Amino acid sequence: MPLSGTAHAYRHRFWPGAQDRARLPVALLTGFLGAGKTTLLNVLLRHPAMADTAVAINEFGAVPLDQHLVGRPDGDVLVLANGCLCCNLGGDVEAGVMQLFARRAEGDLPPFRRLIVEPSGLADPAPLAQAILRNPLMARSLRLSGLVAVVDALFGARHLAEQPESRKQVALADRIVITKGDLADTSALHTHLASLNPLAPVVTASHGAIDPAALFTPEFLDPDLPSGADLSRSPRFAEAVIHPEQTEAVVLTHATPLDWARFEPWLHRIRLDHADALLRLKGLVALQGSDQPLLLQGIHHVLHPPVLLETWPDADHTTRLVLILRGVDPARIRDAWEAFTAEKEVLF
Repeated sequence: MPLSGTAHAYRHRFWPGAQDRARLPVALLTGFLGAGKTTLLNVLLRHPAMADTAVAINEFGAVPLDQHLVGRPDGDVLVLANGCLCCNLGGDVEAGVMQLFARRAEGDLPPFRRLIVEPSGLADPAPLAQAILRNPLMARSLRLSGLVAVVDALFGARHLAEQPESRKQVALADRIVITKGDLADTSALHTHLASLNPLAPVVTASHGAIDPAALFTPEFLDPDLPSGADLSRSPRFAEAVIHPEQTEAVVLTHATPLDWARFEPWLHRIRLDHADALLRLKGLVALQGSDQPLLLQGIHHVLHPPVLLETWPDADHTTRLVLILRGVDPARIRDAWEAFTAEKEVLF
């Protein structure tokens, strides 16, 4: 049914699902120096599901893609034999991504259906993800489909212990892949990763071999699918056991549709009060006056304009939110949620 009442009054703040699908899905492939990101890309780009993929690499000159994949050069862009593209961002990630997209729109480059951005191994992925969510030009053309963190089985534990960038990459990830798993026992590393990001699925790639479906969302592989198509199947939305270590995953649910006029200020307060500690926020919201779910996605204090999906991904129409937090007692968030849903005074 169409939006009615309060939900209709706020519709101008929501991104229509059809407009959301028209944007190019983007995945960030992060990982510390030497983790094996480019080796993984070499294997992924050979998979039929990855045809017509563009790859923007910030360390392209150091470790080029296999030459037999290359069809022809086009300036600083390599046009690969399987219809994929690879470009060197040249250090300015936002400008490089938008230039690649602009050349696609102008017909200077072959069409591509999705984009993988590989930032520098020393980069914090949060600013780039936030740029996709909030930069007007990028947000109009691109939709953030997910963050994948690559961790080296041989040196990943050391990097996580010594390098804050590595820990941030893992903590922000939607999915984690362990590379070089054939060279070392990964059981302890799995435990460590779970403590940093309790709800991100962890998979192991041997010699870079992995199914793209294990790393990327369905709407990334098939851009015709609506955003949020995988949320009902993702373990992030299970009632997970909370690990008592550095990072907490707080799962919030509510069976009754929410009043957006009350929920938006609550969400705004959470984002402001816990901006540095709120690593990720993602969820589906049931709205009063609508049978369409609202997709939310944010990083720190930055929240992407909510997307009003055409349909729910499954028969469960419950509001479901996941907050990945660091350094915050999760009981504070749960208490604030319970007070909000009970329509009591919310004390932060």
